[in-house]
Amino acid sequence: MPNSPYPVGLRTLVVDDDPVMLEVISALLSDAGLRPPETADKGELALERLAARPFDLLVCDLNMPGMDGIRLLSHVAALSRHPAVILLSGEDSRVLDVSRQFAEAKGLTILGVLGKPVDLQSLTAVLARYRPAQDRSLQDAPDVAIDGDGIRGGIDSGALHLAYQPKLELAKRSFVGAEALLRWQDPQLGAVPPSDVVRAAENAGLVDLLTLAVLTQAVADRATLMRNGIDINLAFNVSMHNLHNLSIIDRMSAIVAAADDRPDRYTLEVTETHLMKEPVHVIEALIRSRLRGFKVAIDDYGTGAATMQFLMQLPSTELKIDRSFVAAGPRSEHGRVLLQSAIELGLSLGQTVTVEGVETDREDSLARELGGHLGQGYLYGRPMELGELIAWACTHPVGVPASPG
Repeated sequence: MPNSPYPVGLRTLVVDDDPVMLEVISALLSDAGLRPPETADKGELALERLAARPFDLLVCDLNMPGMDGIRLLSHVAALSRHPAVILLSGEDSRVLDVSRQFAEAKGLTILGVLGKPVDLQSLTAVLARYRPAQDRSLQDAPDVAIDGDGIRGGIDSGALHLAYQPKLELAKRSFVGAEALLRWQDPQLGAVPPSDVVRAAENAGLVDLLTLAVLTQAVADRATLMRNGIDINLAFNVSMHNLHNLSIIDRMSAIVAAADDRPDRYTLEVTETHLMKEPVHVIEALIRSRLRGFKVAIDDYGTGAATMQFLMQLPSTELKIDRSFVAAGPRSEHGRVLLQSAIELGLSLGQTVTVEGVETDREDSLARELGGHLGQGYLYGRPMELGELIAWACTHPVGVPASPG
C-alpha cells in the first residue's frame, strides 16, 4: 500500500483467544500494508509483552477468558507509554460503545471499535485515524525532573512559549478564537510535557506565577495578532490552585489593562472535574473573573459528574464538549444521543457550545447539525506557533462568533 496514510512499520500486537481470529486479523493487517503483527491468545500474555517493550498499535478482543479486554485496557492505561487501540467484539453495539467510552476515560487513544467479523475496508478506515505518538499527545512523554527553581528560571529565561489551536464558528466557518497551549523548552531537559510543568509549579507553590506568565505571553501575542488585523478571543487554562487565590483575578486584570486590551477577549478555561472538587471556591473565583470582564469556559464537559442544577449555578459563558462525546456521535445511535444531549444542555443554559477534538468531516457535520456553535480540533487546525497561526488566518476569514440562542 504505497499511499498508506499511516506508517507501515507500526509495531502491532493482536490479542484474541480465538486462534482463527488471530490469523484473520493478522492477514487483514498485512493486506492493509502493515508488517506482520505479534499475537497473544490471552490478556495476561499480552500485558507481559506490552510491559516488556512499547507497541504502536493494540488490536484487542473484549470477550476473553481470564483477563478480558476491559481488564487488559485498565492495565495498559497504567503503562508509561500507551499504544493506540482498536477494539474488537461480537457483542452488541451498546457494549462496544460503552467499552470505547471506558477506554477513552482511562486516557487511551481509541482508533475505532469493530464488530466481528472484521473486513478489510472497515479495518483500513480505522487505521487511517492513526497518528504517531509524538503527534497524539505530549502527555505520553516520560516524566522529567523539573522543580521550582526550574520553573522560576525557565520563566525568566524564556523556556515558556505558547502554541495556539484555532476555534472556528461552525456555521460560517470563520476564525473566531484560539486556545493557548503551554509549551516548555528547557535548555538542559529539552521539551518538557505541559503536565509536568504544571505539576511542578503546583508542588512548588508557583502555579500562580506560571499562569500569570502564560497570560502575559498571550497578551503580547494577541497584540501581535491585532497588528496583523486578527482580533480573536484567546483562551487559556487555569489550575484548581489558581482558583483558591482570589487575588489572581485582580493581577490578571492588571496584565490585560497594562496592554490597553479588553478582558472579554480572553477566556479562562476550567475543567469539569476541577469544578466538582471544591465548588464553593471555584464559583467565587469565577464570579470575580466575570465581574472583571473575562469569559469563562467549562472544559472537557462529560468527563466529570456535574449535574444540570450545578451547572446552572456557574457564571460560565462557554461549554466545551469533550472529544469522547464528539468522536462517539457518528459511530452509533447511542453516541449520537449522548452528543446531542450534551449540546442541548449547553444551548439550554445559554452557553456558547464548543465541540472539541473534531478530526473528521462526519464529526464536523454532526456537530453543526446538532447546533454546536464553535469547533476545535485537528480537522480545522493543529496547535501551531504564533507565526503559523497568522499565516493560517490568511486563508480563513476572521469573524465574530454569533451570540448563543
